[in-house]
Amino acid sequence: MAVSVKSLIAHCVNQVIRQYYPTQYCSLCHVYAIVGANLVSIVLDRVYRPVAGLAAVDCGGGQLMRMDDNSAFANPAGGAYHCWIESAEDLIAEREVIDLTFRHNHVYAEKNGFHWRKELPPEFLWGPQSQIVVQAAIGAIPDAFPDGMVWLYETDEGWQWMTRQLQEHQNAFVALTAEALKLLQACLPPDSALLPLAPQGAPEHAGVAAGDCVTTG
Repeated sequence: MAVSVKSLIAHCVNQVIRQYYPTQYCSLCHVYAIVGANLVSIVLDRVYRPVAGLAAVDCGGGQLMRMDDNSAFANPAGGAYHCWIESAEDLIAEREVIDLTFRHNHVYAEKNGFHWRKELPPEFLWGPQSQIVVQAAIGAIPDAFPDGMVWLYETDEGWQWMTRQLQEHQNAFVALTAEALKLLQACLPPDSALLPLAPQGAPEHAGVAAGDCVTTG
């Protein structure tokens, strides 16, 4: 069964991050956002950026999991915030929002004392902002969201924190992006024109097993 390019990108980012962070992956939304933004930008030849700020997720049963501690960005111990991806070329078309960690929401919720009372979340969110993001002021977030939607709000503190992450861990993010790109290339059919050139500069320890790929038809 063939999969979409979006599904393939989401799969490759998730596969690589979980390979290196098998127990921490649920708390690494910034890594998903940065590596994901890099990979999406390369594959689609458009500009996407990682975003950091506040979020709320509907766990069902009237429970909202709020990740809205803006002071956490200045706290070395971290805290409750969220990171996602947005398109940066939205002067004409509506802004796109991508959340590659949405698949982990039920796991993250249970680890943080929330009971997940909805169907399992989709593997990712990816679409126009109006279809992905609940429009509400921070003090007026509704108690329940439609399926496939999340409340998101970028902050100045989040932007500054994300900028520091990119500066301080640049080599690590480049290496992870190279691995995800190599995996994506390996998952494409031999006659695919999506990425006609093999990715260059992949780290020496990069390894792609046949079982790592989803079916691409």
